[in-house]
Amino acid sequence: MKPRLLPVIIILFVLFLGSSCSSDKGHDMTGVWKVTDVKVEFDEQSSTPDMLKQVAEREKQTILEFQNDSVMNIIAGGATYKAFWVMDKGSGVINYRFADMGIKMTELGKFTEGSIVAESETPLGKIVVTYQKNK
Repeated sequence: MKPRLLPVIIILFVLFLGSSCSSDKGHDMTGVWKVTDVKVEFDEQSSTPDMLKQVAEREKQTILEFQNDSVMNIIAGGATYKAFWVMDKGSGVINYRFADMGIKMTELGKFTEGSIVAESETPLGKIVVTYQKNK
């Protein structure tokens, strides 16, 4: 009876290993993310419609290219910047740091409902940029 139990134990062990290795590790961020929406909320006294349009157009040029679960490229203004990133699985907040900037992390945005929403405050007001993954 004991020799028959060994194959069952081995099969159960293999199934356990397989299920633990394929567990959900969160959202697959790998790929190219492009801007789908820009909202510029500047003080009307300090800005012009042309300025708002220029800011929105500049933001639309930014591309996020997630290489894997820790490395990304930020493509902006014709230049590519390598960065390391991490996402808090609970809150969805994504932080990054440039490869040559030590350990100081900067908030990129928040992953929510399949999009990355980045908010930044400037002296003139707030900019909200939404990125979605190219399929």
